[in-house]
Amino acid sequence: MVSLVLHTLAFPTLHYCRHDQRDALLEFKDEFPVNESSPIPNDAPLSSWNTSSDCCFWKGVTCDAKSGEVISLNLSNVSLNNSLKQNSGLFKLQHLRNLTLRNSSLNGEIPSSLGYLSRLTKLNLLYNNLVGQIPASIGNLTRLRYLDLSQNKLTGKIPISLANLTNLYLFYIHDNFLESTLPPNMSGFQNLKYFGVGGNSFSGSFPRSLFTIPSLLYLGILVETNSKDL
Repeated sequence: MVSLVLHTLAFPTLHYCRHDQRDALLEFKDEFPVNESSPIPNDAPLSSWNTSSDCCFWKGVTCDAKSGEVISLNLSNVSLNNSLKQNSGLFKLQHLRNLTLRNSSLNGEIPSSLGYLSRLTKLNLLYNNLVGQIPASIGNLTRLRYLDLSQNKLTGKIPISLANLTNLYLFYIHDNFLESTLPPNMSGFQNLKYFGVGGNSFSGSFPRSLFTIPSLLYLGILVETNSKDL
């Protein structure tokens, strides 16, 4: 009996996928068209996402081993071929720390609801067809350490609220259609190592406060960035 108790304490029971997490993922899956071009029925990118299996073992999904909460969703190179809805099932995954939808054939605007995922430390939307402005609500994601919105078709200004993201070590927004000026005071980004802004239409003076950041290792400025006084 004693040995059984000790074994239980040493190896706590793992909690698998919670039903609410599974339902949110299935709702998210249903927001995107099924790839009918695949000759093999089970060869669809998200074919593993079904009610007959544990969602913690689905493609691109990582769960917390103890709680069963989905903490990471990585669908890089999975062709979703649609836009993210404001009321997407994705935003019910409140424990997400990593959201990577790189090269996922996303289009439309980035929904402001993304700001509800307050536990995110990594957000990667690189190389899609996203349009419109960067939503100010991303500034609510104060735990972010990695933000990559590069190689899209984003327009407008950088929201002032992004100054709240002082934990960032990587901040890439290069190769979009962003304009106006860069934030004048970036000295609050004391953890920043990689900053890429080239391939946009910024104007005005380049923020010299960037050069006061001791951790900065890489600064990407291409000729398409029309900044003066570098």
